[in-house]
Amino acid sequence: MDEVESMIKESSYNQRKLALIQEITAAFDGVAREDGVTLHEATVLDDYGGPEERAKARAQDTEKRWQEVPERDIRCEDAVLSFLDAKGFRYYIPAYMIWYLRHIDGEGIARSSMTFDSVVFHLTHPIETGKYGKFEMLTTEQSRAIAHFLILEAEREEAIESSYLRASLSKGGMSKEDIEPIIRAHDFQDNSIARSLNNYWKQFL
Repeated sequence: MDEVESMIKESSYNQRKLALIQEITAAFDGVAREDGVTLHEATVLDDYGGPEERAKARAQDTEKRWQEVPERDIRCEDAVLSFLDAKGFRYYIPAYMIWYLRHIDGEGIARSSMTFDSVVFHLTHPIETGKYGKFEMLTTEQSRAIAHFLILEAEREEAIESSYLRASLSKGGMSKEDIEPIIRAHDFQDNSIARSLNNYWKQFL
């Protein structure tokens, strides 16, 4: 069993995911969409649709709570996060993060979804470009839940990268004794998640 499989099957890792789902649910509980851009409306905006098309698309989003957003919509609509306003983003991001946590380590049709990359991108890229608008309505508790989500994802990605590096060095003929010091010295933190945590999200921890 490799390092990634070990991490995924560790009870502590799974417990952290479940605890994070609970934290996100509690932090965003009661958040309403109000007059924010809806999921299907955002899809129309992506296609440069007009007011009539937007109204028709908006009528498709009939759920009353973000917990009721259909998983199929989340899995298939990865681009909508780019076209939500602050109210819409605050409403949908908990649904997207929880879907992510439930499916990131699974198999099947969900695993091929572009939504995984989209969630991380929209929680990190705006910070790197100095754009914080979609985060302006988040409470401290909601922002802290996002920071915890990114920390867990950074650790998961580090485990994957570490596994690949270890396998590559081993294939090159290096012994385990020689590999481990290299792994310990390797900097796994030079990525968008680490930078966004350092530049923005850490203030909520």
